[in-house]
Amino acid sequence: MHPPPEAEKQERYSRIRRVKKLLRPLPRRANIHRYPFIKWFANAARKRPYLWSFRTKEVTPALYAGFILTFVPLYGIQIPIAFLLTLLCRANLPILVGLQLISNPLTVPPIYVADYHVGNFIIQFLGDPPDLPNEVQEVDVEDISDLPAQNGFSHVKKGFRIFGCMVIGGAIIGYFCGLTASTLYQVVAKRMRMRKTLANKPNQRAP
Repeated sequence: MHPPPEAEKQERYSRIRRVKKLLRPLPRRANIHRYPFIKWFANAARKRPYLWSFRTKEVTPALYAGFILTFVPLYGIQIPIAFLLTLLCRANLPILVGLQLISNPLTVPPIYVADYHVGNFIIQFLGDPPDLPNEVQEVDVEDISDLPAQNGFSHVKKGFRIFGCMVIGGAIIGYFCGLTASTLYQVVAKRMRMRKTLANKPNQRAP
């Protein structure tokens, strides 16, 4: 037995209000001019419907790109990159930009530590590049004056390795988060479409 149409309508309005409440802190057409960097392109963004569409076609790339971007070590420049990704991927802007709120001054340290460990594990699993032979690593007396430069190069090389581990780890974590979120979104969207289809069917009366 189906609920009366008025009850279905009230339930639908209630769901819409809950969704709007969740989206309130995210960029929307009405408040996009308040966001740094994006406000310069507010008029252009308002004219692109796909930036505000919540169809699976626009939400799926937003979830993948948004999670990967928020987990890679690019804190501080994520919003401009997120806006460019919405245009390149034709993705939902509120979701892709809103996901960047995951990385903030409180969450960045544990996120980057997890990035490094995951990336370092992947690099070690695939095999580290071979170390230099001992005879190459030995330093002659004549090269003592070059030790500061060599130490500096070693620190730079170590820094690049750490950054590379964090990028690889962040991309992997973000990909799996995007896969999980997009799968859940598709399941929920499918159920809502089925419910809407059943609600629109006229009630069959018994003869």
